[in-house]
Amino acid sequence: MTGSDAPIGAVAFAALDFFVDAVELVPAERWDAPSNLDEWTVRELVGHVTGSATKLAVLLEGGEAWLAPSEPTDWIRDDPAAELREIRGRIGRALPHADLESPRPSPGGELPLHRALQFPVADLALHAWDLHRSCGRTVELPEDLLKFCHSLIDSAPEEKMRRPGGFAPPTTPPEGASETQRLMAHLGREVG
Repeated sequence: MTGSDAPIGAVAFAALDFFVDAVELVPAERWDAPSNLDEWTVRELVGHVTGSATKLAVLLEGGEAWLAPSEPTDWIRDDPAAELREIRGRIGRALPHADLESPRPSPGGELPLHRALQFPVADLALHAWDLHRSCGRTVELPEDLLKFCHSLIDSAPEEKMRRPGGFAPPTTPPEGASETQRLMAHLGREVG
């Protein structure tokens, strides 16, 4: 189970679908524009998250996944949503056969597979918000993904969250901010 009380596979599919929906809405003129993450373009953001989705598939297939976050890349195929759907298919084929209790390396040390999957799943959900934001849209995380991300973030030590390559210092959300906005502000995003 996960922090959202849903099986990790269901949460992974929800996060991946949420991200694919965001990718399908990227206007052609936005691909090489800056994202809401200062150092990345929209294309690099999608490249980074495609790496996270690939990591999910590799972990479920029993392969060796890299421990660091996937690097942003400006290389993505002509149809990144189709590439992500292919990865979704790999996940769907591997999930029924995966031993979710088997040990896997993760940024938090060796963990059962179901816990090692949590980091890349959260990456998909959180960066879907970033992608929408980068294209001038506002979106709320679906309730199951919001609960899942909160559970993971709330359990992470502050020093691990704010390490280089992690999350920026918190920002101040506007008065009356939604739960999604408060979470994203806690993760260093400008939400006002």
